Amino acid sequence: MPDECEAVKGGSEKFATIARGDAPACLTVGGARQLSPMRKLIHLCYRRPEITHEQYAERVLGGHVPLALRHHPTMRRYVVNIVGQELVPGSREVDAIAELSFSTLADYRDRLYDSPEGQAIIARDVARFLDAASTYDCTEHVRKDSTPETRVERPAPAASPGVKLYLCLKRKLELSHDAFVTYWLERHAPLVLEHGARLSKYVQNVVDGRLSSGGEDYDGFAELHFASEADFVAQMAGHGQGSNPVQEDTAHFIAGMAVYRVVEHLARVA
Repeated sequence: MPDECEAVKGGSEKFATIARGDAPACLTVGGARQLSPMRKLIHLCYRRPEITHEQYAERVLGGHVPLALRHHPTMRRYVVNIVGQELVPGSREVDAIAELSFSTLADYRDRLYDSPEGQAIIARDVARFLDAASTYDCTEHVRKDSTPETRVERPAPAASPGVKLYLCLKRKLELSHDAFVTYWLERHAPLVLEHGARLSKYVQNVVDGRLSSGGEDYDGFAELHFASEADFVAQMAGHGQGSNPVQEDTAHFIAGMAVYRVVEHLARVA
């Protein structure tokens, strides 16, 4: 949902970016393959209190997605992840996690809508389901991907196959954000790849700034994809057999996390 930010901004003057420094340039670290220097915006979305989670999902997938595709011409990639289960809850119930990618942050801030009329249409639609959203400006590092994406445009996106987990990460207080990022990319990711034989895709999203005034102060978002339920169960079962180097390593740099099992709906890859 590109427009969750309508709940936290009324115009460009309200984009109070809480930044941790300039966004890094496109780079490769420890085998990480970054798709491009595009900006990836991750929105943690919260429904209006008078509707159910199921109604929220229906209004987003059945009504909002086609409008977003029609009226957001600069949006390069669009994914709606409907939360199915909170494995480790955060401070507030999350209904969806939206991923929006743009060539530049200015394409989002200044050129999000095709017209004033399109902006008004989107605003009316968002008011039907969204109460608020926490928005994060991220740099994406794709560490593993067994099924590279091709161009798609899906006004009615079906659920992607397999299992997807979203991990929202907070660093240990004694670490700077930069130290967290270096450890996560260079030390932790290789462990995940070494011991995550069942993973079909692994993505690290480094938070470069928060675009909303509210929301948890997350440092990064990890995406873990499994091609099937059987692969997911097998990977999780392995965690209980002897030592778990990946889990043990998290104690070195992570103070807390929220973990969500989501249902992914890929609407656009341009």
